[in-house]
Amino acid sequence: MKNGIRLLLHPIMKTLTVGSLVFMLSLGSLPDISAAAVKAEPAFTQNDVLVTKSVNKEAPVKTDPGKISVGTNGLDSKGRMVAQFGSPVIDGKIDPIWNKAHSVSPKHVSANIDTSATFKALWDDRALYILAEVKDKNLSVQSGTPHMQDSVEVFLDENNDKTTDYGAEDLHIRVNYENALSVDNGDPNLYYTAAKKVKDGYVIETRIALKTKPENGKVLGIELQINDAVGTERIGSLNLFDATGTAWNDPSKFGEILLTGKAKKDVSGLNPYDLFSLVKNALQLDFKLYKNANLVTDALTNVVTESVLNGQKITQEQIDSQYAAITSAISKLEMTEEAANEKYFKPLPNAYRAENTKSGKIESIHYKTPNVKDGMDDKKLNVYLPYGYDASAADKKYNVLYLMHGGGENEDLLFGGPGQSKELKKILDNMIALGDIEPLIVVTPTFNDGKNDVALFNEELIDTIVPLVEKKYNTYAKSGSLEDLKNSREHRAFGGFSMGSVTTWYTFIHALDYFKYYIPLSGDSWVIEQRGGGLQPEKTAEYLANVAKKSGYKPQDYYIFSATGKLDIAYPNLKPQIDAMKKLTDVFVYSSDTKKGNFYFMAADSGTHAWNWQNQYIYNILPDLFSN
Repeated sequence: MKNGIRLLLHPIMKTLTVGSLVFMLSLGSLPDISAAAVKAEPAFTQNDVLVTKSVNKEAPVKTDPGKISVGTNGLDSKGRMVAQFGSPVIDGKIDPIWNKAHSVSPKHVSANIDTSATFKALWDDRALYILAEVKDKNLSVQSGTPHMQDSVEVFLDENNDKTTDYGAEDLHIRVNYENALSVDNGDPNLYYTAAKKVKDGYVIETRIALKTKPENGKVLGIELQINDAVGTERIGSLNLFDATGTAWNDPSKFGEILLTGKAKKDVSGLNPYDLFSLVKNALQLDFKLYKNANLVTDALTNVVTESVLNGQKITQEQIDSQYAAITSAISKLEMTEEAANEKYFKPLPNAYRAENTKSGKIESIHYKTPNVKDGMDDKKLNVYLPYGYDASAADKKYNVLYLMHGGGENEDLLFGGPGQSKELKKILDNMIALGDIEPLIVVTPTFNDGKNDVALFNEELIDTIVPLVEKKYNTYAKSGSLEDLKNSREHRAFGGFSMGSVTTWYTFIHALDYFKYYIPLSGDSWVIEQRGGGLQPEKTAEYLANVAKKSGYKPQDYYIFSATGKLDIAYPNLKPQIDAMKKLTDVFVYSSDTKKGNFYFMAADSGTHAWNWQNQYIYNILPDLFSN
């Protein structure tokens, strides 16, 4: 039945009659079955989910821009994009309803390129829709880095609050011309996209489910960007509003879009997209991992038997009922004992991105450290102190996590500094307040300046930073002496992202006496050579294993919790190293159960090389720190 459900659902032809639209669900990556089995032979694209028009053509929609006046550039008098009310079909084809929308072109071009584009927007009671028509004769997705492929990026600030940091309502997504979606910020389940190559370029349609109620007059923050690639490189980009090229890191650089044009008689079209995406995701589950996979396969079969093959008209209530049934079935899945060894990524709940009344605080510490010129550099680190920390309460001891930024970043990246409240701080505040983790201290140093070498940062870490921090605050170290630091190693963790992950592997190699827990995120070990985890995974793994063996520590005297995303540029280097480490079972005992093993790896399907994902990995990993 597990394979049969896939056969049954491909290629599903389903009539979801909505006015003159016929929705057909296709799961093109699945095995073929005969035309006789489905009683028809539709033409399918390579899209996993295909929505096509009925053979009964709609009457052309008369262009009606509404009461909002726009200039020749398609923007209103305040320089805003304008979205009219309407529900297009998301299939990569341009419906007549798009004639209602105003066309705008990117104003800012980062290089001398011959690529051009136009954007249009529509909205309904559930979602915002973006149409991008790109003229580009040279298309490429050769790069493993999503933003270096020919693609469209959409940035949205739903409450338009102009903050400089991404919040829970902010999103950043990317769709290439082959319809591969990557998400740097936001919930991947909120998006539905379709792409189609056309003469001299490509078309991309994007549907973004809105979290708040849209209505006439509402203004959202928005930025739209085209990435122009040649071979494996991005040679330029086109931006609608952002002239700085920094919107990816700063929502305050977004422009605005005005929602308008909804009349009293207007209603939204059906929303089958959430169901389509859910079915697709459910079919991608590895049913062998679950004891009771039949719950999901039965729910998927019901989609076919109750609404796909009977040819009846479908209602939103029926669609939502099927969605709820599949969701419920997935929530009841029970893993086999073997499957439970894996660490599975869980998205960060939006509530953890909100401010908590029990808020910790950030302090900065300045210090001096030797540099490569036999001089001294002035440096700074930031310290997160949990809510309720009392310097005078010396009997209350705290574990300490040292967390390193990535290349091109600094010690202010994670927390921002005193008085600021970036995403990671909010996550820590909420996890502590909700009892997910015990209160802890988090330190964000930098490998910049000083020796200015991630391979040597451990010297500054052990000689200066750890003694400085742990003498100042109420930690388990009795003093800053090396002996006392060794004796308190089980209360200390080190982790980092990208180059910070490279730093973490070096810290494991050189400072195993001082740290029990290690969190390398989206970066491999370079102890053999740069990108050695991917180029020489076996040698890299053996080197790390020998470090552990020579230390005299037993496997559960140290823990490595690693993570990255499958769309992350680090994945091709980190994953081979992890696989090689798994084979060295006398040193690295693989299990998500920290009582059974000392090592696990977590991969997010949609994860990219962005801090939004790293913060979510940290959220997943934090409960496993200091638990043994």
